[in-house]
Amino acid sequence: MKAHARIRRALLSVHNKEGIVDFARALHTQHGIELISTGGTAKTLRDAGIPVTLVEDLTGSPEFLDGRVKTLHPRIFGAILANRDNPRHMEQLREQGIQPIDMVVVNLYPFFETVHNQDASFEQAIEMIDIGGVSLLRAAAKNHRHVLVVDAPTMYAGVLDFLRGRKDDDVDPYTWGGFIAFKTTADYDAAICTWLSAATVGDGHPLVRFIDLWSSGPLRYGENPHQTAELLGYHGTSDPISLANAEINAGKDAEMSYNNFLDADAAIGLCRDIARTLGGESATMATCVFVKHTNPCGVGIARSPVDAYRKAYLGDANAAMGGILACNFGVDETFAKHVMETFERDGKAAGAGGFFVEVWIAPEFSDGAVKAIRRLKKWGANVRLVSIGDMTAAPDHHEPHFRKIAGGMLVQFADLATIDEQQWKTPTRRSASDAERADMRLAWLIAKHAKSNAIAIVRDGQLLGCGAGQMSRVMSCRIATWLAKENGHSAALAGATAASDGFFPFSDGPALLMDAGVTALIQPGGSKRDAETVAACDERGAAMIVTGTRHFRH
Repeated sequence: MKAHARIRRALLSVHNKEGIVDFARALHTQHGIELISTGGTAKTLRDAGIPVTLVEDLTGSPEFLDGRVKTLHPRIFGAILANRDNPRHMEQLREQGIQPIDMVVVNLYPFFETVHNQDASFEQAIEMIDIGGVSLLRAAAKNHRHVLVVDAPTMYAGVLDFLRGRKDDDVDPYTWGGFIAFKTTADYDAAICTWLSAATVGDGHPLVRFIDLWSSGPLRYGENPHQTAELLGYHGTSDPISLANAEINAGKDAEMSYNNFLDADAAIGLCRDIARTLGGESATMATCVFVKHTNPCGVGIARSPVDAYRKAYLGDANAAMGGILACNFGVDETFAKHVMETFERDGKAAGAGGFFVEVWIAPEFSDGAVKAIRRLKKWGANVRLVSIGDMTAAPDHHEPHFRKIAGGMLVQFADLATIDEQQWKTPTRRSASDAERADMRLAWLIAKHAKSNAIAIVRDGQLLGCGAGQMSRVMSCRIATWLAKENGHSAALAGATAASDGFFPFSDGPALLMDAGVTALIQPGGSKRDAETVAACDERGAAMIVTGTRHFRH
């Protein structure tokens, strides 16, 4: 690390006073640093008995314009911006009687908090646009080779450790502080620009949007080996569940891939929606979800985690192999052993053989579970274990979702619509039984998380077959029923329920499902031929629920 000159003088001007007294006292008493400060900060320090020099005593100019001008003076900015390696700069400071400032401790007016307060006026927001603080940060960050920049209370402890000689990594705090300061001012300016553009238009819709992303480094490759990829985290998120920040216990040479992240996101979305949406029932029901190529291929809910897993795995054991497994409960050693051994059907191994999962997601994994997973099977040594936290945690309803298109981006809010049975209508003569209605809830959520056109067939808390991503809805019906039969669920189809993410344009799809044994269907409704579909159900004595809500997933 580059050797830096001793810090002799520090400028402190903070709106957020959290921790500033203890930090300033340590700077002065432990390291002999002279403290310079502005009005409010100086008063706080003086009240705590810490000696401080007022900025106006250095500049000879008092604060004015209601505090809009405090530090904007050559004697302050010259002291910060002077290049210590440039003899002419240092000579000019001496000629002006200016001593260098070696540390700048600044945090900005709370503009973000102000504009998010619906009661705040336009004038109040304008006054929360910091000028002097941003200028100080930028000046210090530009001269970060010589000036240590501290822009948040969270940095105080690390700075003190550095001054005490306790720094033990390769990151230069001067360079890092400069980077962070520019990041802070960039975010600040982006927020102001976004807000002001919306206020200017007058309809609350901003003319510009800034996406704040950070890189956690490159991935092995993208969707295919010839494509490059990296993982970017979204700084704007307030969702308590984040794959970008999740604790990932990866086996040797088994880091998460691009496709792993996509499939894991799909599995979390469905598993979380079931845990969150089914309300009180989910408190006593375990959920297991298998996902392959972002589509659900196995889903099971039961009071026992083992039974939920059995349903999910045996739903489509062929597709489960090499897929993504998500559970809405913490994984202990007992459950881990069941998954490692998998299950048989009729005394024979289910699926194509060689079962394994690429990624296993749960709120948490016990130490015993991790040890069992790593030692019991060869694939267990490499499976990525993702601890994601409480899946019942409410997502951020205001978080935008972005999608790249040629030359631009599409933005929308996530489909977080929950099951609203108050809006459900039964147009058929027969109403669904309680058991059918329970399966329809699950089928409806599965269809919501499968690629449209989506059809999900469910019986007794188990996904029997899912048709997804087809160009026609009737083809998805054929695939869902074929898969159910192919995976040994012919008997279970008699009395099963089916969900469609969009309306049935014709009655051929429902007829095909009912031919297979389905007795209850749930769909959004809204087709010009809804009456024909209802009549087809009435002819077979099937029940139908119309939700009024569509769940396309492109």
